[in-house]
Amino acid sequence: MKISICVVQYNRIELLLKSLSIIERQTYPDIEICISDDCSTDNTVDEILKLQQTYKYPIVFHRNEVNKGFDFNYRKSIEIASGDYAFVIGNDDSINGENSIAELVKFLEENSYPDLGFCNMLEERTGNTVIKRAMNTTVLGSGADVAIKYYSCFVFVGGLIYKRSTFLKYNTDQYDGSIFTQMYLSVFMICKGERAFSIKEPMVLKDILLDGKFRHSYRDRIAKTWDKYFETNAGLFGLMHVVISGLKNAGLLQQKHIYKIFKRVYLVTYPHWIIDYKENNAFPSAVGLFVGINPFKTDDFKLLNFFNKIRIFCLYIFTTVVAFLTPVFLFKKFKQKLYEYFKK
Repeated sequence: MKISICVVQYNRIELLLKSLSIIERQTYPDIEICISDDCSTDNTVDEILKLQQTYKYPIVFHRNEVNKGFDFNYRKSIEIASGDYAFVIGNDDSINGENSIAELVKFLEENSYPDLGFCNMLEERTGNTVIKRAMNTTVLGSGADVAIKYYSCFVFVGGLIYKRSTFLKYNTDQYDGSIFTQMYLSVFMICKGERAFSIKEPMVLKDILLDGKFRHSYRDRIAKTWDKYFETNAGLFGLMHVVISGLKNAGLLQQKHIYKIFKRVYLVTYPHWIIDYKENNAFPSAVGLFVGINPFKTDDFKLLNFFNKIRIFCLYIFTTVVAFLTPVFLFKKFKQKLYEYFKK
């Protein structure tokens, strides 16, 4: 079985080169590296062409003639692959553990080749903290309930794994520009009966460091002073829209599903970001999120019936108050337990 490690590349060539040097430690022999470059402005092309001559594994390199954006480039990294499965990472991610791909292949073979899945991650910038999105190594199944329960596990592209033939069957540019095309495709596939799986082992090394430092953090862009204040929904409206669209286009959307999607965002995701902004002394960003994520500001809110609209709006007010009042240290202490509870 051939595994294609698909890299979504744009600038930051130093990080990519470090990532590739780590991947070279893999023991599994049948690997190819597929890099889709979104018209980088640094020396990505020269460095990759040079590396192709000596690298342990074959490198397939594609460069977009113009910048196409994340969603197109994400899909392109899988399109140019030739492996049976595509293992996607960002250019600031790598593969953790020299036997990870070999163990992945063993799991896929023992479980009749499921269609799409995700693994846990080891975050280098926080001292190798395990980021848990998979509670077990198992086949999760398919259908609307599975899609709704696990859609958030497809937010981070690092460690998303697809049977390539299944991905190509559903591949579409319909949600390019949303920055969540991977979530739409994953939800749609699962709703259409393709089997999802999860890997508890942290196979991805996330947010790799250069010279002991992490570069290009989102924390550098958030508003920490009122002169930089702006209203935002932090992409959460777009996230909900692609999940709802995945269910709708699969013919499985029901009122209970729409409510569950809104409830998950306003009960878990939204307050998490409020507290994260507080932790990073970005109170203006927290206020901007509160204002911007008012549920009445998204058209998808109209899909809820009157009773569920009241429930979601009350939840929005309640979690806002709790998030602003909750001490950061208390949230950090129970963060992982809360995450595991909502994954049950």
